[in-house]
Amino acid sequence: MEFIMSVRKIHRYISLLISVQLLLWTVSGLYFSFNKIEKIRGEHYYRKVDNSNTYADYDTVEMISKNNAFSIIVEKTFLTPLNLEVISELKKGSEYRGRELPIYKVTAKNIENSHINIYQNPYSGEILAIRSQSWRIWDFMWGIHIMDWVERDNIDNAFLKFFSFLALITSITGIFLFMRK
Repeated sequence: MEFIMSVRKIHRYISLLISVQLLLWTVSGLYFSFNKIEKIRGEHYYRKVDNSNTYADYDTVEMISKNNAFSIIVEKTFLTPLNLEVISELKKGSEYRGRELPIYKVTAKNIENSHINIYQNPYSGEILAIRSQSWRIWDFMWGIHIMDWVERDNIDNAFLKFFSFLALITSITGIFLFMRK
């Protein structure tokens, strides 16, 4: 009987400790399951184009012009480019993380006038990523889910391992207590 009381206390206190994170895992997991990744990635903004023209001459290492960058976007997407920024410095948690720099960040709008960022190879004009508000929400939820709130890339972090272990202990003790009734 004393053993059962100890298990019950362990279960209760660990459950209290991890309940918020379990709720966040559940909410973010539900968000992921109800949102199609193709929409998050902005695949619905691409036109069906037969050719794949780029404007770079690979014998040179010059960046394509703003006009050429915009022309590629108009040709390959349903978005209207507004502004171009050259990014040459990596920032933690940025929308373009994991991409080679420099990179073009083209601010654009869709038919509903929503703010969309397009990341483009500055030498070939290739569209590397499209980032909308849907992607930003997804990225935020992903950071919560993997418990990496700054960079949102590290699934091998101590917080995630620790809370996963506690969730496992809570589940096992809960099953044990249920079976003992």
